[in-house]
Amino acid sequence: MHFSTIFAAATALAGSALAVDHKVAVGTKTGELKFMPDSITAAEGDTVTFRFWPKNHSIAQAAFNSPCSPMNNGFWSGFVPTSDTNAVANWTFTYEVKNASAPVWFYCTQGKHCQAGMVGVINPPASGARTLDAFKNASKEVDSNVSPTVKAGTGGNLTESSASSSSPSGTSSGTPSSTGAAAHMSGSVAFAGLAGAFAYLLM
Repeated sequence: MHFSTIFAAATALAGSALAVDHKVAVGTKTGELKFMPDSITAAEGDTVTFRFWPKNHSIAQAAFNSPCSPMNNGFWSGFVPTSDTNAVANWTFTYEVKNASAPVWFYCTQGKHCQAGMVGVINPPASGARTLDAFKNASKEVDSNVSPTVKAGTGGNLTESSASSSSPSGTSSGTPSSTGAAAHMSGSVAFAGLAGAFAYLLM
C-alpha cells in the first residue's frame, strides 16, 4: 500500500514537471486579426495559454462543421479588452489538453473576426480534409459570429497577472512560442530528482 502510494505520487509529479505550456498571441501588436501561432501541437497534460493584444478579443471553442459558433461544453474566455498598444493584457486564458488525439478548433467571437480568418486549432488531424485552411475557408462563408452565453473562463483558467510584457514570448517581435525545450529539460531534471527520492524511500 505504501509502495503504490509513493509510486502514484512520483508519477503525478513527474508528469506535471514534463508538461509544456504553449503560448499563443490573440491578435497582434499591429492589430492583425489572427492567432500566432494558429496551429499548435500539444501532448496530453500540456497547456495552451492565450495572451490578448488590443483592442478586444476572445476565444471560443467550435466544432469543425460549425465555424464561428460555440460548441456545446466547449471553452470560452470571455472578452478581454485592453487599450495599451505596447503590451498584452494582464488577463490570460489557459486551456489544458486532455486528449491529444482530438482536434480542438477555436475562434475569436468579436465582430466579424472569425470570418476574417481569426481561427485556430490545437492538434490538427495529421491527414484528411479537416485542415486549418478548410476551417478558415468555411468560416468566411458564415453569416454570424456567435459568442457563448456561459460564464467567462468556462473550460479553462482565466487569470490576471500582476504585470504584462510587450510580447507574449518576451521578444520585441511579438511572435509567441512554446516553452518546449526549456520545459522538457527542467522536466527531465525534476524527474531524475523524483526517481532518486523514490529509490531512497524504498530502501
